[in-house]
Amino acid sequence: MGPPDGLYEELARWRDKATKRGKATEFNSDIIPGWLNAELVAAQEAVGPDAAFSFLKQVPLSVRMAAERRIKRKIAEILAKHKRRAAQAIRRGDEFDYNGLADELRAAVLPEMRNLVMDNVLRLSVEAGITFDPTILNTEALRWAREYGYDLVSGLTETTRKQLQEAVTAFVQTPGMTIGNIEELIEPAFGPVRAEMIAVTETTRAYSRATNELQELIQAETPELTVTRVNNTMQDELVCDRCGPLEGAPESEWPSPDGPPWHPNCRCSSSIRFETPEQLGKEFRRRQRDRIAWMKEQGLL
Repeated sequence: MGPPDGLYEELARWRDKATKRGKATEFNSDIIPGWLNAELVAAQEAVGPDAAFSFLKQVPLSVRMAAERRIKRKIAEILAKHKRRAAQAIRRGDEFDYNGLADELRAAVLPEMRNLVMDNVLRLSVEAGITFDPTILNTEALRWAREYGYDLVSGLTETTRKQLQEAVTAFVQTPGMTIGNIEELIEPAFGPVRAEMIAVTETTRAYSRATNELQELIQAETPELTVTRVNNTMQDELVCDRCGPLEGAPESEWPSPDGPPWHPNCRCSSSIRFETPEQLGKEFRRRQRDRIAWMKEQGLL
């Protein structure tokens, strides 16, 4: 199971041809699956050749980091604008426009979430060598982004509401507070730290959803295949104590069935393996025993 021989080379030739022309370009190939051909033609028409073939130009980590930065920038701009409005509303004793904040966040986040799911289902499917109707892929990604995005922004808005209520209480109890003092009070709700936390966490969630969607599509179209999701950490010095032990964990060993993020700012991802949960679970538990034994030898336990 895997991509056809020469697939990436053929895709690179198509990319170079389209980039040179600077417009959507069709490409005849006996190697590129029909579903992938149709998806890339549609993607070129929608976002242009450069963006359509971005999954070939960059490794997934750099793509992910670019997505995080892009989402953070959009959210940070919205939060910064509404921080001043919130401070002014508190000072005047007016109600803050929570609906306006929610509408802007949804307009910024939903398309990003949908595109991340689409791009990563496409990448994962190419790696797995699985074909399916791209219309189904697009419909499912859009449906999930719409449903989840609504709940996400509603939760963010409710958290903001609670923090502003605390700021109102502090303002009432502290005579002489300036607009600057109020902005300092509400910084956690509207500052860049929160924007980054949302961007990292929700990028992780979109990547995870892409894996879940691919698993569902494979199982629906080829039920004879066994498909198991596996958790992956970044395996760097920033991996936390909660996520570290989950490196390579099959879904049967996960804290929750939907997959990462396991906590705010979680950078884990998930991938698919064509093995049973029992097979992967046995391998995972063996690695865990080896890890614990090593930590004991090093005096870490």
